[in-house]
Amino acid sequence: MTVLSTFLGISSESSEERVLRLLIELGAQFAGAQEGSLLVLDEITSELVFAMTVGSKDSERTLIGQRVPLGEGLVGLAAQTHEVQIGAPRFDVPETKSGEGDDGKPKAVLAAPMLIGERLIGVITAVSFDADKRFSSNDALLYGRLATVAGVVVEQRRRLLTIEAMQQEVQLPDGMGDAEKVDHQIAEAVQRLVKAKPDAKPRIAQLLGIVEALVTD
Repeated sequence: MTVLSTFLGISSESSEERVLRLLIELGAQFAGAQEGSLLVLDEITSELVFAMTVGSKDSERTLIGQRVPLGEGLVGLAAQTHEVQIGAPRFDVPETKSGEGDDGKPKAVLAAPMLIGERLIGVITAVSFDADKRFSSNDALLYGRLATVAGVVVEQRRRLLTIEAMQQEVQLPDGMGDAEKVDHQIAEAVQRLVKAKPDAKPRIAQLLGIVEALVTD
């Protein structure tokens, strides 16, 4: 199990994984970053977990699976505030041997939150080892848009997984979030009612309308 599959339900070498990697590569290229990463949210521990890194095989081996607490450094702050953060790193990326700086430490970090609606699912980052590098507001705007696209990719995959699970009458993968699991439980309950009483569909629809009115009132 990869970090992506564990927390996002996205398998290795899937089309979604390739799209996410391409987004990180494009962002790093246009922002002039040596490396870029995708971190996913572990809702149980309130930590971000490195799931993907581009630009350096050494960094990818070093970083995958490492964790950043919410609110810690620029990456954790981006996750906590749901806003793009740029500046000098404090805790964001551990030291790697592949860094181009004299000490192998990042000199500038850009972090953008990945959201589904208002719900945080992860963060994408750009990292520079150049002591003179400063990410700009245009870079922040670009990464905000890339993070939005990444969030859409994850959301669409989760919707497909939910539909597939319903059709096959199996449980959702472990990588699905609590919200998706609750949606699946509701849909399963309605599906069971319709199967049990196919002639009662109008009555079921009426009852669901009453429930909706009570919940939204």
